[in-house]
Amino acid sequence: MRPLRCLPFVLAALAVAGTFAEPAHARRPKAFAAAPPPPATQPLVSLGVEQPGGAQYPSFFHGGSLYYAGQQGGYYALRLTNNTAGRVEVVVTVDGRDVISGQVGNFKKQRGYVLDPFATVVVDGFRQSYDQVAAFQFSDLQSSYTARLGTPQNAGVIGVAVFEEKRSSARRHRRKTRKALQAQPPPPVYEPYYRGTANTSVPSAFPDSERAASKAEGEAMADEAAPVAATSAGDGAFAPMPSSEPAPRQLGTAYGESRYSAVQEVAFKRHRKRKPDGFLTVYYDSMEGLAARGVNVHAPYYGVEPQPFVQPGFAPPPPR
Repeated sequence: MRPLRCLPFVLAALAVAGTFAEPAHARRPKAFAAAPPPPATQPLVSLGVEQPGGAQYPSFFHGGSLYYAGQQGGYYALRLTNNTAGRVEVVVTVDGRDVISGQVGNFKKQRGYVLDPFATVVVDGFRQSYDQVAAFQFSDLQSSYTARLGTPQNAGVIGVAVFEEKRSSARRHRRKTRKALQAQPPPPVYEPYYRGTANTSVPSAFPDSERAASKAEGEAMADEAAPVAATSAGDGAFAPMPSSEPAPRQLGTAYGESRYSAVQEVAFKRHRKRKPDGFLTVYYDSMEGLAARGVNVHAPYYGVEPQPFVQPGFAPPPPR
């Protein structure tokens, strides 16, 4: 009778073993969930070309680049927005000319505007002093600032080099800001940094190499009028007045009327001194000039962003 009493325990052991010893041919391949697509990367800084009222100028994509359609005589401003949680420095050029010094762009040596975290700055002219700028104004090429300084080949391009802040510099700034907040109101939305200039040149928005830049600048300076050279040597920290001799060609940016725009100097150390963490480049011309380049200027343009809640209430029936 003993073998019969042991039988249920043997069967139970075999049943348990069968659950762990599944035949090889019965195994199913492992299934893996598809990895989600990487999140869309947002640029460190956003750039827009605005009309005096704040609306954007018409823009078109062509060949992987962004083009803005300007109009001769119209004023414009550059809206730069910091999309990061830290301070950044932006070195800006218009028609290949640095907007602070007026020299041909060289982000390795020139300094720019400092934007606080998630802050915005509106740059609306070539800086003449700490409290005035010469307004950006679309003009014919002969009247443009860059052409009158001897570099008409750089007209029609706007460049921005973005530098993130060195960690030690950021910590010092935070400590200084905390102390300042206890004694006075917060600092302004943006703060430019001025330190030195560079006699260098570029084929477009910024130079590819310092040697090529220096050679081009030397050729350009040889063609400039004597009063401009004297102004540049005297106070090269800001954009000098253009000479009276224009050079022929398309739409550019003139050295417009003086406007009030107060700024102050602040300390900022770059994370990488000579290598930007980001670049922004946009181009502009008249509608006719863009069409001549092959840009489809007849594509629909929506100058006003659609509003989801224009008029509160209930949904009315559509017109018959």
